[in-house]
Amino acid sequence: MYNKIESLSSLVSLVPMIKKAVPADLSIAICNLEKFIAYFPGETINLNIRVNQPLNPEEPLSLALRENKTLKENVPADFYGFEFTGTAAPLHNNSGEMIGGIAVQLLRQTELRTIADQISESLLQANEQIHSVRDGSKSLADFSQQLLLQSHNAGEDVEKSTEVLSIIKRVADHTNLLGLNAAIEAARAGEKGRGFEVVANEIRKFSRETVASTQTINETMNDIKEVTHLMGTSIQKIANIGQAQAVSISQTSAFIEEIQELAKKLTQFANKL
Repeated sequence: MYNKIESLSSLVSLVPMIKKAVPADLSIAICNLEKFIAYFPGETINLNIRVNQPLNPEEPLSLALRENKTLKENVPADFYGFEFTGTAAPLHNNSGEMIGGIAVQLLRQTELRTIADQISESLLQANEQIHSVRDGSKSLADFSQQLLLQSHNAGEDVEKSTEVLSIIKRVADHTNLLGLNAAIEAARAGEKGRGFEVVANEIRKFSRETVASTQTINETMNDIKEVTHLMGTSIQKIANIGQAQAVSISQTSAFIEEIQELAKKLTQFANKL
């Protein structure tokens, strides 16, 4: 169906009212079959069309007149410094005769789309960093669990060592008692027991040194046991913190992915404007 009007002049008189009624930044150009007869620039979109400026055979409006059909095209910012959607359509009088054409340029929401793209890119980079931190937190938690297990094993080894020292001490005590009895019997034997007395005294001396050494070692092992227990407690706290951080970071990553999806939808919406 043709775009029918009474006359080009009547349409020209209506353009200011149309521009006020449309809540968008647009410019409107009207031509006859040879030249522009009126141009109404927008607030930020101005193609600098002059009245009586001849039609360029290569421009969309000339093509729309030649093909007698409406054309629509997105014009990138490379041509005029800003991006807009241009529509060119032929105009006919009430008799159906082509008398001219109208071109409307609507400024596209480039800034909105650019912002949405920047948001999406920033969120993507942030999410990559968060994934890296999350992986690090998981590794820290796993490593802490391994340390905790090793700490428990060390504690068990200390317990076993303490038991061994207790056995050694009991053996030393029995040896000391045995040496004492041997010294008594050697004293009773008189001159004949002198040699045996020397051996008995050496046995008692060795047993006393063994007892003293086991006590020192036992004290050291108790210190190690206490330190190991404290280490285990600290490692457990670190493991708990690492696990909590990993969970928190995973939730943050999920939130960012949701925002990324919203940014994509915003970009799609901006492309339609």
